[in-house]
Amino acid sequence: MSPPTARRILIVEDEPDSARSLALIVGVMGHRAEYINDPTIALETARRMRPDLVFLDIGLPKIDGYTLAKMFRREFGFDAMRLVALTGHGLPTDRAHSREAGFDAHVLKPADPDVIESILKTLPK
Repeated sequence: MSPPTARRILIVEDEPDSARSLALIVGVMGHRAEYINDPTIALETARRMRPDLVFLDIGLPKIDGYTLAKMFRREFGFDAMRLVALTGHGLPTDRAHSREAGFDAHVLKPADPDVIESILKTLPK
């Protein structure tokens, strides 16, 4: 079995422990993760980093994850990167709101490593 292609992952999460934990999980899976706690620098970080996938917390201060997802889609389009919503809310209406904002996936916190791995496997080669 060949090792996975290392992907660039950006994590935008205001809880430092959660951000570090998720970065550790994707790092163990062979990917390069960078996390930021301030959503106001998310677009700037993405411009520099060019991530393959972005995990966005929905309940961010200053700019919520839905608004930030729309900003990402306006700037980068839909093909440049995958966006994954991170949230504690998993009702059908929450998932619909995520889709409307431009998210590709909706993951409940704490993120299950198996779910993260399956999302990473869906990234184009």
